Amino acid sequence: MGTDDLFSKRKATKVTQLQRAKESREPYDKVLIVCEGEKTEPHYLMALRDHLKLSQANIKIDPNSDSSPTSVVKYAKELIKESPKDPYNHVFCVIDRDRHADFDTAIAQINGYRNKDTKLHSIVSNPCFEFWILLHFDYTTKLFGTSGDSPCMDLIKNNLKVFVEDYEKGDKAIMPPIIKSGLERAVANAKRANESAKRNGIDNPTTQMDELVDYLKGLKDEK
Repeated sequence: MGTDDLFSKRKATKVTQLQRAKESREPYDKVLIVCEGEKTEPHYLMALRDHLKLSQANIKIDPNSDSSPTSVVKYAKELIKESPKDPYNHVFCVIDRDRHADFDTAIAQINGYRNKDTKLHSIVSNPCFEFWILLHFDYTTKLFGTSGDSPCMDLIKNNLKVFVEDYEKGDKAIMPPIIKSGLERAVANAKRANESAKRNGIDNPTTQMDELVDYLKGLKDEK
C-alpha cells in the first residue's frame, strides 16, 4: 500500500470518527470543564453531570495534574487546539483562589482569550472548591484562614468535617449523595454568600460554582 493510500485511509477514519462523535451528542452545547487536581473536583463534576442527566458526549471533564491556575488555563487552551474541526462551545476553568501567586495572571489570560468558536470562562472558589461542597450543608460567610492553617485546610478541618466527618480529598463515593441531598441548597447558599461578599467588598468566601450549575441545568432547555 502506498503512502498516499495510507494517508487517505487515516484521514477518512478521522472524518468518520468525528462524524460519529457528533451524531452521538445531544442537541445542546459541547462543553469542556478543566479543573485543578485529579480527585475532588473531577469526582464531583462527573457526579454532577450524572445527576443532571447530561450526555458524556456533550460534557467532557478533564482534570489537570498541576493545581496552579495558570497551568489549568494552559491545559484548557491546549485541549481547545486539539479539537479545531469539532470545537467546544464553552470551556470552563474551575480553579481555587487559595494562596496561588499566579491567580491574577490566570484570570487575565482567561479574560483576554479570543476564539470565534469557543468561549473561555473562569469558575473560581475562594478559598477553594471545598467551600462549594460545604454550602451543600450550611450557609456561612466565615473568613477562612485565621486559625493558623491555610484557608482551605481551615475550611475542611473546622467546618466541612462537621458535616462529613470522614471527608477526604478524592473520596469518589461521597459525591453523589452530597449532590442529591444538597445541590439546590448549595446554589441558594452560594448566591446568598456571594451577594453578602459583594456588599462588604470582600471575596473570601465566595464561589462561582452556582453559575456553572445554572448553566448546565439550562442546557437541555436549548433542545
